[in-house]
Amino acid sequence: MVYSVGQFYQDVRNGQFQVMLVDLEVNGHRIAALQRELHGNGNGYLMNDKALEEQVESQEFRFNGKSWTRFNIMIISFLQFCRDVDPWSLWTSCDLIFKFYQDLGNCLLNDSYPIDPLVLLFRELTNYVVNLATILDDNSVKLNTRPHQFVSHTSAVISKVFNSIKPPRINEDGVTNGNTVGLPEKQRILLYLVNKLNNLYFRIESPQLCSNIFKNFKPKAMSSSFGQYPINEQIEYRYLLGRYYLLNHRVTNAFVQLNTAFNQLMLIATTARPDSQPQIKRNLSRILRYLVPAGLMLGKSPRIAYLSDIDANLSKKYASLLNHIRTGNIKALNAWLAHHETSLRKHHLLLILLEKLPMICYRNLIKTVVQTCTIPQNTGKIPYPQLETAFKLSLGPTTAQPINIYTAIHRPDNVENVLVTLINLGLLRGNCFPILRLCVVKKTQEIKEILPPIQDRILTTFPLNSDDSWLDF
Repeated sequence: MVYSVGQFYQDVRNGQFQVMLVDLEVNGHRIAALQRELHGNGNGYLMNDKALEEQVESQEFRFNGKSWTRFNIMIISFLQFCRDVDPWSLWTSCDLIFKFYQDLGNCLLNDSYPIDPLVLLFRELTNYVVNLATILDDNSVKLNTRPHQFVSHTSAVISKVFNSIKPPRINEDGVTNGNTVGLPEKQRILLYLVNKLNNLYFRIESPQLCSNIFKNFKPKAMSSSFGQYPINEQIEYRYLLGRYYLLNHRVTNAFVQLNTAFNQLMLIATTARPDSQPQIKRNLSRILRYLVPAGLMLGKSPRIAYLSDIDANLSKKYASLLNHIRTGNIKALNAWLAHHETSLRKHHLLLILLEKLPMICYRNLIKTVVQTCTIPQNTGKIPYPQLETAFKLSLGPTTAQPINIYTAIHRPDNVENVLVTLINLGLLRGNCFPILRLCVVKKTQEIKEILPPIQDRILTTFPLNSDDSWLDF
């Protein structure tokens, strides 16, 4: 390809900033041509940094009638990359790429310059740099670098751009303009930046950093309607928000966001091209990985056959757990948690499942006792010894069990503690009489009047976050 530094300057002057892509597979011929010229076309002359800076400054790039120092720095960074890049080694060239990316991000911090064309370049370069950073961090042991070093640096660059996005201005009537027509490009990529940052924070195992991003997203948005953003970005946002809620044990909020993301993606799947179906299926599995546990903690039972069509392994994994919960089998529940401990830890699910599922399991066990003994006898009484017998069957032999996170608090004589906890949570309507060793419930044939639905009680106690209501418009 015949291309020169002079042509590069002219392209930049004309606003053709795509010539500054660093992906060699896309822009390799142009970068190679620039490298040859910067190396003196083989005559041994190498343009050093000082000469490069003087040449760029001599171009006198002006925007709105004024010079732009950060723009010149970015151009110099790109030409340094072209001059020094090693096409055979990402590792030796990565510092050049990250420096150019950071300098490009710095250009976007000042809205008084015409930055919109650069925003498009920043978005495309972000996709490339995130993939590069991920590859480098995956090989941190070989490269002798810190864990998450490059992804953390990338997130810092994106965070600066996100923080530079100003909240919408209020017009004379005190109303913000919710139209997407004429929005600045930084506003158009706002949700893209939000999703990128949150994904990176989860990757570097710092998901609590997402809090600031979620909190500032709506105040920064000029568009008053979440539905005006691209649907794939909406789904990704709800998925990440659901994961964040789950991490903070806000199960109802997590379920609503994950379930909405799943339903929206399923709707897309019905009309998507055949070649995009594998990717959609993978994304459905990503959502289900968290949606199914969230549903189980709300007393919801997934359709196993339906799950199997999407992810057979996930379906098989949770089919057995669902059976243990339904039958009130505490021993089997603990065995399942222990067996899947590694994967549950990896996805930050172990602690919340360990906290929530045993009580649901105990509730179903008590439900069986009520249905088989209390309701048929119409006494409205549940004797502690009766429940202790059920607990012994559910827990199995406890004398020889090692004490660990799964077995430490589970004992057959824990009946009253379980009953009081369920009553306090609103999952059991009754009164305990410790001296009589008896729990008294309503005399009724309707099990729901004794054990109300889990989801209804949880929603009453832990209402949905009202700040998320705008996501439905």
